[in-house]
Amino acid sequence: MDATKLRLFAAVAGIVSGFGGMLALSVAGVLALSSVIGLIAACFTVAALLIGIAALMLYIFLLPYRKSSEEIDDLEETTANALADLPFDTLKSLVQKYPVSVSAGAMLLGYTLVRDPKTATRHAQRLLLGLL
Repeated sequence: MDATKLRLFAAVAGIVSGFGGMLALSVAGVLALSSVIGLIAACFTVAALLIGIAALMLYIFLLPYRKSSEEIDDLEETTANALADLPFDTLKSLVQKYPVSVSAGAMLLGYTLVRDPKTATRHAQRLLLGLL
């Protein structure tokens, strides 16, 4: 089992265990309170407490710390930086992994460009349009 599947399994197991624990805790709370205030009042008290905790956690989760325009600007800037560095990082890793093959490919490309520049330009344009 690879690490991603193991982490997903652990997350699901944690969620199920958490729900089981909350169920056991709420049953224990109802049983403890039922001797003091009655069964129906104990159920409503425990339910109100759990709903209050859930509402507070939902509010904290949805509370925006920054304006959405700032978050969008940061996202656009991060995406632009990642896309700008991508071709250079890819070429650098290719040269480091396969130096002889990249050198031979560059020599072949240079020879083709010098021998017939119009055809090489047309092929490069076709390649770029195919990538888009």
